[in-house]
Amino acid sequence: MIERIEEALGKMLSDSSAAVREAASGAMDRTRAKRSVEEFRSRIRGGTAEEKLRAIYTAAELGGSEGVSLLLQALSDRDPVIRGAAVRALSPFPSPGVIKTLWEMLPRERGVVLGNLLETLGASGRRELAPHVEKFLDHPEPEVRAKAVTAYSRLCDGPGWEKILSHSEDPNETVRTAVAGAMGDWTSSPRF
Repeated sequence: MIERIEEALGKMLSDSSAAVREAASGAMDRTRAKRSVEEFRSRIRGGTAEEKLRAIYTAAELGGSEGVSLLLQALSDRDPVIRGAAVRALSPFPSPGVIKTLWEMLPRERGVVLGNLLETLGASGRRELAPHVEKFLDHPEPEVRAKAVTAYSRLCDGPGWEKILSHSEDPNETVRTAVAGAMGDWTSSPRF
């Protein structure tokens, strides 16, 4: 099937419409990337940090089951920079399996990776994660607290906002900035 898709896209690259040519070009790039999944997989397993990061960004653009599987593989890398990039790249793919994997990483991560995990879980909008994210509102690392504030603000309801407001006088400016940003995004619950 992939050969037929590439053949059709090849013809569409010569279409009279610029919009069709542009869409076909992007689709052709993604289709070729899908053929290269194993090459990207080997880069994630044994490449340099730069090669791993390029593979992560390509996997994020690729999306679909192929891209997500590459990103999930990168979560087991030893380097926190690689894991952190993979976590952020998974943000647009909040499937139950991805969310479960990220949630399971919370207890063993620190620093930037932990912050990225909280940010990605918050972006999922899954309210059932609010109690798990709430635990990090008082984390000793200010960057993690700030990410927890932002994430929690996306997941909590009315009473949860009191916890966010309590951080408006946090000693750390990054946390206070996150609180201010969260307050700017507040909306009242819909009433039916």
